[in-house]
Formats: sequence, structure tokens, C-alpha cells
Amino acid sequence: MEKFNSFYTAHKDRLFSYLLKIMGDYHLAADIMQESFTRYLERYGKEGSTALLYTIARNAVIDTFRRQDRGTQLLEERDHIGPDQEANYLVRDECRRLLAALRNLERDERDVLSLVVSSGLSYREIAGVTGLSEANVKVKVHRARLKLKKIFTE
Repeated sequence: MEKFNSFYTAHKDRLFSYLLKIMGDYHLAADIMQESFTRYLERYGKEGSTALLYTIARNAVIDTFRRQDRGTQLLEERDHIGPDQEANYLVRDECRRLLAALRNLERDERDVLSLVVSSGLSYREIAGVTGLSEANVKVKVHRARLKLKKIFTE
């Protein structure tokens, strides 16, 4: 169990970041992250494979979209109580802007770009997770970045 604990600790933040970018909902991303690690542990044991974990998480996201039959949504407005509310507001605003920009991408572009940015996986591993060729992954990432750049410069 110690191997799995270190695997969980090493990958939980990146996996959560990926899921948050895809789902756009903090609580839903947290639920899917927990479900992904649980499925991984139940089905594949304690040995750690990052690509397999992301494949499980991606499939859980697809299942969630199918069940809910809807696209991503922005993070809900939440009141953050803390000493520096202006900083909290700026962080939330930047997060909302990024999530809104990501919503303008095609679902497959958003998925691949989020994997590249958040997972730490190589293009080859991402190709294995998504079922695309490595060249296609690179093209989708490039096009998604160009679209985001255009959105942010407008």
C-alpha cells in the first residue's frame, strides 16, 4: 500500500489540475479524481502507471459527460473569506477567463491540451491515452494553443 500512497501523492495535484481544466467544476473534478484512483487501485493494484491513471480519468470524464449530456460549465461563484479578498478575486477571475477560453475549443482539443499541460505525460503517452497518433496529438495541441492565443489577444 505504501507504493500506491507515494503514487497517489506524486500524481494527485496534476491529475486534479487536468480534470479541473476539462470539467470546469471544482467539486466534480475532485469526485472524478477520487473515482479514478479508486478504479485504478481496485483493478490494477498498487503498481503505478501514469498513462493508465490518466486513461481511467479520461474515461470517467467521458462517462460523466454522457450521463449528464452537457458540456463543461464555469466554476460557480463562491465567496472566499480570507485576508486578501482582492487577490482571491483576481485568481478566480483569471481561472474563469481560462475556463471560458477553453470552452471555445473543440472537446478533443481541450482534452489533449489539458493532458499536455497538466499530466506531465509525453506526446507518445498522450497518444496512447487518447487513441490518437502522436503526430495528431502534436497538431491538436498546436492548433489549440493558437486558438487560445487568438482568444486572449481579442
